Amino acid sequence: MKSVYIHIPFCKDICSYCDFCKLKYNRDWVKKYLETLKEEVLNYYKGEKIYSIYVGGGTPTILNADELNMLFDIINIFDLSESAEFTVECNVESLTKEKLILFKKNKVNRLSMGIQTFNEKYLELLNRKHTVEQTFEIMEVANIIGFNNINLDLMYALPNQTIDMLKKDLEIFMKLNPAHISCYSLMIEPNTTLYIDKTKNIDEEIDLKMYNYIKS
Repeated sequence: MKSVYIHIPFCKDICSYCDFCKLKYNRDWVKKYLETLKEEVLNYYKGEKIYSIYVGGGTPTILNADELNMLFDIINIFDLSESAEFTVECNVESLTKEKLILFKKNKVNRLSMGIQTFNEKYLELLNRKHTVEQTFEIMEVANIIGFNNINLDLMYALPNQTIDMLKKDLEIFMKLNPAHISCYSLMIEPNTTLYIDKTKNIDEEIDLKMYNYIKS
């Protein structure tokens, strides 16, 4: 084993497109989950050198300081290489300066920010809770603290989205000067709010044009 993925399934709000394993945040459930995670690591980890760790979700940044410290105590069981990439997924609205400082203290060196879009109409459709202003503010704080390896998630092929809308989104993304942008075409999956609401996928030809534009 060279890499570790840790799933934190808890969220304050559920995104309308999300079909990942997730639960509404509950302090008792988080405590039990982390206790069980520690047992699993102690039982199955064999002391291998670890070269990458990714903490995803769910919403890892929904955890409070005590819960994050408990999580990092578990992660410290691993023999982490000095050159390891250590990523935490972040939601803008639940990320704070204090949490960023805690991340830095615990050797997190990469952030993956769930932005998706800066279009307010689509933020509401996707049930994302951040604003453009919040994103710029927390990115500035992250840079000041010393995080220079930041990924931003961009979602495209949204209902009735046009190429011009996508271009505008990309312009704002580029202003943040991320190290990397992960681009995802919206897929409407069963058992999601968008599926239940009978939201339709965008025309495949437009989806392809958007993909090619991003790629270029």
